[in-house]
Amino acid sequence: MAPEQGTVLRSHSGSYLVLTTGGTLVPCRARRNLRRADPSWPEFPVPGDEVEWKPLGAGDVPGEGIIEAVRPRRSEIARQRSGAKHVVVANIDQLVVVMAVREPVLDRGLLDRLLATAERNRLAACVCLHKADLAPAEEYEPARRVYERAGYAVLCTSAVSGAGLQELRQRLCGSVGVFMGASGAGKSHLISALQPGLKLRTGMVSQRTGLGQHTTTRVDLHRTDFGALLADTPGVREFSLWRLAPEELGNLFPEFRRVQGGCRFAGCMHVPEPGCAVKLEVEAGDIDAGRHRSYQAILEDLRQGASDPGPTRRQKRVPRKERSP
Repeated sequence: MAPEQGTVLRSHSGSYLVLTTGGTLVPCRARRNLRRADPSWPEFPVPGDEVEWKPLGAGDVPGEGIIEAVRPRRSEIARQRSGAKHVVVANIDQLVVVMAVREPVLDRGLLDRLLATAERNRLAACVCLHKADLAPAEEYEPARRVYERAGYAVLCTSAVSGAGLQELRQRLCGSVGVFMGASGAGKSHLISALQPGLKLRTGMVSQRTGLGQHTTTRVDLHRTDFGALLADTPGVREFSLWRLAPEELGNLFPEFRRVQGGCRFAGCMHVPEPGCAVKLEVEAGDIDAGRHRSYQAILEDLRQGASDPGPTRRQKRVPRKERSP
């Protein structure tokens, strides 16, 4: 019997829930050694993975299946855990970065790291300034302008009032979307509001620390009646970019990409260097200074994490006008 195809919605302690192409849900387990046509095929399934599976044979548990192979991933979100790569979710179309305008306070540094992650994985990204019912519009309007000017879609949403929900549904329709953001930002509440009846577990912001408290402990994909699969993720308070070369970071800020070709030096890192087009834009107010500070913080983290600075940062820089064509 030829294997069927499906999508992993849930992965927990070696058990998987697979959505078949016919729309049914099948509990599965995975073979100890999955079939791999070549080394690019993943060794184990995560939510979002497209898999090949077969129903269990006679004498086995009826209605269950076994995963034979995991198809190559077209995208993934990964974190660093104990020095190793940990894939959180696979085959995403869109990253929805959820940040509360209040309770907890909007964390611009984390927001910029998550947007850089979307850029690195070539994912469409949307910023949700959530809990808009808790603050007047003028409080979060400056942040909205910053990210719209950088080139991102920004929605001001509220799971309580319903603001922005229909627009978010339309944006996610027919896609696989993953929601990421700080603990307490309201990701689970927002997904439950998008799909009434889902009722994901939600938590409160600590009155003592002002930070969110973890309620989502693993990543699951949830079906919706508007054709989307939505992944809720545990809240994060910091997020490191997995094995990114420092010189690649500028390409993950869209507003930097648009002007960095005008920098005096090839390989300009957009920190104290003469003739930096990005710095000139920051000084003129055309690039947000907060975004540049986030860039510098991430750059410092990448440099500290690099085991070898590499020859590209030690070699003498040549002004663009002096380079051979």
